[in-house]
Amino acid sequence: MRTALTLGAVAARSLVTLLRRWPLVLIALLLISPVGPHLRLSYSYYEGRAHPSLFFDCTYLGSRGVITPAFGTLDGCPILAWIDAREAIR
Repeated sequence: MRTALTLGAVAARSLVTLLRRWPLVLIALLLISPVGPHLRLSYSYYEGRAHPSLFFDCTYLGSRGVITPAFGTLDGCPILAWIDAREAIR
C-alpha cells in the first residue's frame, strides 16, 4: 500500500513539473510533429479569362524547412496554413 502511495506521489509531482513547463513542451511538440503551421514565403498565379486567378507554386516556411505543398489551385495560397510536411513536395 505504501508503494502505491509513493508511486502516486511521484506521478503527481511529475505531472505538476510538466504542466509548469508547458511552453517548452509545446515548442518541442511543434518541432517534432510533421503537421504544423507554415508561413507563406512566395507564390505565383495566372490571371486567366476562364478563372479569376489560378495559384501555383506556393512556397512555405515551417519547422521542417521550406516546402512546396501539393495544394495551391483555385483555393489560393493562404498566408498561414497547417500543412502535413510528409505529403508536401520539397
